Amino acid sequence: MSTWLVALVLLPIALVLVAGLVSLLARPLVTPAMGAMERARLQRCLARAARGDAHLQDHQVEPALREFEAAFCLMIVRADARLADQIVRHHTGLLSRLLSVADDLPQQRVRLLALAKVDRLLDRRTEMQRAYLQLRTRPLRDSRRLQLERELRRNTRDARAAVRELIADLQLISARKVAYQ
Repeated sequence: MSTWLVALVLLPIALVLVAGLVSLLARPLVTPAMGAMERARLQRCLARAARGDAHLQDHQVEPALREFEAAFCLMIVRADARLADQIVRHHTGLLSRLLSVADDLPQQRVRLLALAKVDRLLDRRTEMQRAYLQLRTRPLRDSRRLQLERELRRNTRDARAAVRELIADLQLISARKVAYQ
């Protein structure tokens, strides 16, 4: 009887210790896997941008704009700070491509307020992403970390909407160019 009583007392303690060890060992194993998934997602976005460039080389503005829209990589980087910097450079390249598309369109009608809006949202996103990466050593339920995640998700929605607006403006202007010719 006393053996069963000791076993019942020690079993929860052993389970807590095993769960603690698994959580300690899992974090170092999960971070590289998450980093690999994030890098793969960025590579897909880079491939979409390359396809957009190929469409531009063939003077196909509509498909290029669709590819550029899909090429924006608006994910929350959790594992690798260098990846966040690569995404910033990727977005800068996309904005410059979109600006060059707008530059090829009729000058009298181009007013791209959406471009400025996208640029502003991406700048804000960069600041929040850097702050989020500084907090990655804190617990998952840290209030500042959770608040930054909510703000980054809101920024993602706003940036996607602004990119859609920018692409729609460029498509409208390019359709006018075709109509003028």
